[in-house]
Amino acid sequence: MTVLVSETKARCLENRRLVAGSRLLIARSRRLLNPALEISGGSDENLRRTIRTRLATGSLFPVDGKVAAGKGAGKLCSICGMPISQGDIEHEVVGPTRIVAHWDCYSIWRQESDALARTTQQSRQHSAKTPTPLHVVREDGDIHPLTAEYEVSFGGSKDRVGTVLLGRPQGLDALAALLRGLDMAHAEIVTACQVLMEQPHYAIPDVMLTPAVVLRFRL
Repeated sequence: MTVLVSETKARCLENRRLVAGSRLLIARSRRLLNPALEISGGSDENLRRTIRTRLATGSLFPVDGKVAAGKGAGKLCSICGMPISQGDIEHEVVGPTRIVAHWDCYSIWRQESDALARTTQQSRQHSAKTPTPLHVVREDGDIHPLTAEYEVSFGGSKDRVGTVLLGRPQGLDALAALLRGLDMAHAEIVTACQVLMEQPHYAIPDVMLTPAVVLRFRL
């Protein structure tokens, strides 16, 4: 009798898994067939870039795979801001805050969280002991350096491949404050601000991040 009950429970769990998988495939098919269900605001790459920035700035916490999935009920997706329709699968993630998301949004969020975890681990292993360039980029199209938005990233190359985003300060004063937080010398900060008044990119070579800075910026 005990064996029969165990087998029944196991089959019920397997059936639930199959039903959830079927719902997911149906929802994705509906999104592909009906343009009205597509994510508003641009391509997946734009959404991916937004999620990556939010993860880097801390406005979105990394997801670790612990998620509850169910039928959409019209709630707004915390990632893209669009309603999760009844034809879609709603993913609920509980962390520092409670977040619900479309399947597509959750999938990209999970991918970027995994990528961030790998990059963070690599940075912890190398950043405190290996000299690496620090890049400061003034956003293209802004002709007012004093108030422009800057992107500060660590490692990688000028084209931002392999870099870790440290922040997006608004204006030179905020940029100087961030660089001070990285324990940059005053003379180096002054030089960086002067160069960025004239050109959109400045690299500080051979930066050694101390353990305190690594902890402060969660590298």
